[in-house]
Amino acid sequence: MKILGSVWFTQMGGTLIGVVKTENSVGEVKYYVGSCFGDDQESDEIHIAETGAKFPEAAGKILIP
Repeated sequence: MKILGSVWFTQMGGTLIGVVKTENSVGEVKYYVGSCFGDDQESDEIHIAETGAKFPEAAGKILIP
């Protein structure tokens, strides 16, 4: 899975939530949302791509064109 981009949101108290745009081995683009630790962007993107919830494609295209 290839990471194509990401966007980050924080809330009071430091919880980090990200939306990640990915491309799979057959060229399908998908978006995932999840929380992460904020220690390393690359690790956080992979974590969300592997364990996050599916995020609506239309909303993903607005956040990460």
